[in-house]
Amino acid sequence: MPSVKTLYFLACSLTIFCSCITSHNAYSKQKKDIHIPRIQGEISVDADLTDPQWQHATKVSLDIVTRPYNNTKSPISTEALLMENGEVFYLAFVAQDPDPTQIRAFIRDRDKSWGDDIVGIKIDTFNDQRAAYRFLVNPMGSQIDGIENEVTQKESDAWDGIWDSAGRLTENGYIVEMALPLRMLNFKEKTSLQDWGIELMRFYPRNEQLRISNIVLDRNNSCELCQLHTATGFKGAKQGDNLIIAPSLVSGVHQEKGSNDEWNKNNNTEASLDLRWGITADTLLNATINPDFSTVETDNAQLNINNTFALYYDEKRPFFLDNADYFDTNYNLIYTRNINAPNYGAKLTGRHNNHTYALFVTDDDTTNILIPGNRSSSVARIDDKSNAAAIRYRYSYNKDITVGWVSTLRDAKNYHNAVHGIDARFKLSTYDVFKFQYLHSNTEYPDDLFQQFCNEDNPEACQQTTPVDCQFGSCAYNENVLRTQKEKPFSGNALRAGYYHNDEKWHYFATYDTQNAGFRGDLGFISYVDHNKFAIGGDRTWYGKAGSWWTQAKIYSDWDITHNDAGDLIEREFDINASINATYSSWVQLYYTQRDKVGTRHNKSILTINDNTTLFTEQQLGIRGNIKPILGLYLSANASYGDAIDYSNNRLGQNKKFDTQVNWNVNKHLEVRLKHIFNQLDADNQNVFNARLTELRTTYQFDVKSFLRFSFVYNNTNRNANNYLYTAPENITPYHKGVGTELLYAYKINPQTVFYLGYSDSHQAERNFHDLEQQQRIVFIKVSYAWIK
Repeated sequence: MPSVKTLYFLACSLTIFCSCITSHNAYSKQKKDIHIPRIQGEISVDADLTDPQWQHATKVSLDIVTRPYNNTKSPISTEALLMENGEVFYLAFVAQDPDPTQIRAFIRDRDKSWGDDIVGIKIDTFNDQRAAYRFLVNPMGSQIDGIENEVTQKESDAWDGIWDSAGRLTENGYIVEMALPLRMLNFKEKTSLQDWGIELMRFYPRNEQLRISNIVLDRNNSCELCQLHTATGFKGAKQGDNLIIAPSLVSGVHQEKGSNDEWNKNNNTEASLDLRWGITADTLLNATINPDFSTVETDNAQLNINNTFALYYDEKRPFFLDNADYFDTNYNLIYTRNINAPNYGAKLTGRHNNHTYALFVTDDDTTNILIPGNRSSSVARIDDKSNAAAIRYRYSYNKDITVGWVSTLRDAKNYHNAVHGIDARFKLSTYDVFKFQYLHSNTEYPDDLFQQFCNEDNPEACQQTTPVDCQFGSCAYNENVLRTQKEKPFSGNALRAGYYHNDEKWHYFATYDTQNAGFRGDLGFISYVDHNKFAIGGDRTWYGKAGSWWTQAKIYSDWDITHNDAGDLIEREFDINASINATYSSWVQLYYTQRDKVGTRHNKSILTINDNTTLFTEQQLGIRGNIKPILGLYLSANASYGDAIDYSNNRLGQNKKFDTQVNWNVNKHLEVRLKHIFNQLDADNQNVFNARLTELRTTYQFDVKSFLRFSFVYNNTNRNANNYLYTAPENITPYHKGVGTELLYAYKINPQTVFYLGYSDSHQAERNFHDLEQQQRIVFIKVSYAWIK
């Protein structure tokens, strides 16, 4: 038996050890307040740091690796300097590097520097853990900014502020300098000190992608904004006038080849005026007159074949992007790409104490609406002017409970759609969240709207509202006809509810989502109605040790089942995948899906599922991954093989898909992006189609303000006309080739002071590439200037 002396020694040693562990944990998790000193005068933003004011800045070390490791000591030195002058928040980062030749820094357009070495700050100006601004800069001075919303669990780079930055490579690493005008931030003005939540960050991409911070992030707490440190300063700070007036001029020539091979020419010149006014420090008004709501840059190419639902495209227009997160809900109720050619627009967004509110109104020369269904969706066009409006309100009862209201409206001649709903989010614990949204809609369609979807030249063939004997492959009717064949106003409901658990190792969820047949959300992107889905799933994560060849491994699985309103089975699906993150910023995932799913309706004049569809079983296996093997090179690929429904012929086929992407930064200025997608479907031991899509985007960035970009998109589709069961071979286009090009020069002093000059065209052909003929060409110029007060 050990002696008393030995036991005493062991007890003392254990006590000291436990005390050390306890004090270490307390130190590592302690939130430290940061005081930001007030300085006098302005400084030059040049990444030089020779201005004398920097001698008075508060210095903060970024010495904690929060990802992929669990708050370990940083292997590199990073120091942030912070100060303010009552109007501008100044920051600088001195980032040391043991091998500066490996720094990933390229001259890029705004929000394009993800994957580079970058440093920056996250700022919660209300310090209420609901939302935060994010400002990041790479060593060349290229900017990233955006909004992180804890309530909606969304992050977006769509928001663009007007601020200054500079970056400079040094023999020991790099220096970044930032100037954030307070006028672009929403905050509560007060005479005392401001207390904002902040996090200082550095992203260090080498063999591993390290996220380095000044704070500890608890993996068991999915709310990162809840863990920010508090920064005090900005005593008596005010936004100032915060007024931006931006007139712009857009001019273009659009030519399109007619059926007689003659070019039809359309010249168009439009002037517009945009206004952005911070009425108070937490309320913002955006207004526009005769706006140019066209998108300057082409959308990312998508392959649309053997797909029965409408494609989704991201919004890129500044008016809609500014404070767009204020309108977010569990459903996508505000999809502003539906709004095409308005004469005016106004948007009011703001926060006051626990209240968040947002409102926008606009009109449109035409009305585009998405017609939803449970086996297909499509876009309809009403050739009448319309008005659109949306209102969003959220009330945060406390940090754990948020409730909200949303309303949307679209209105035109013989048409209207109104949606109203409530939603709530309850944070049950550090790990658990429950949220729901309930919606009610009322809709009226024009009497002749269904005619757009009738499969006959004479729309009277779809006039009958009672079922007809309609054979597959020779039916004038389809789901879109039946969903729009409404003689009277109709209404419907939608409900989305979910429970979510997140901790360091486990994530799991259970959700229920229902939109009945009468529900419409025409200002949003609601593709499914007559659709009720229950899903359950989760994943388990393992973390590698520092210095290991892998950093994270995950196994994920889910199961879901979908019925229509009558209780008929539409789909039952099981997914499982396993993934691993490893060196060279690599990621690989193996995935398997088994799905029971109904095909196309046999009799398309009725919406019935049971006894009117065939239930197919699909099994698919695939692998996807990406890697950054050397400086400036990114490779990704996704390959899958398995069963797929051939919707045109209502049978089960075998599908091969492969898509790959290469991003190559040839040097600091030149970037080449190449994407290729291949999709092949076989059925009955014969080919049905081969579809290929190739997209090339080459950008030469002269500096952070100007670039020249060339885009080339090639679509090549071949169909086997003899393997279409319900369509005569002469009615099948066996070969189709299309090419679209764009050349764009841009000079952007800030997001609203811009100059664009561009040319785009499109070519079409059938069999041979050399037969391509130009069908459309456009030359355009846009100039806008932001007057800032």
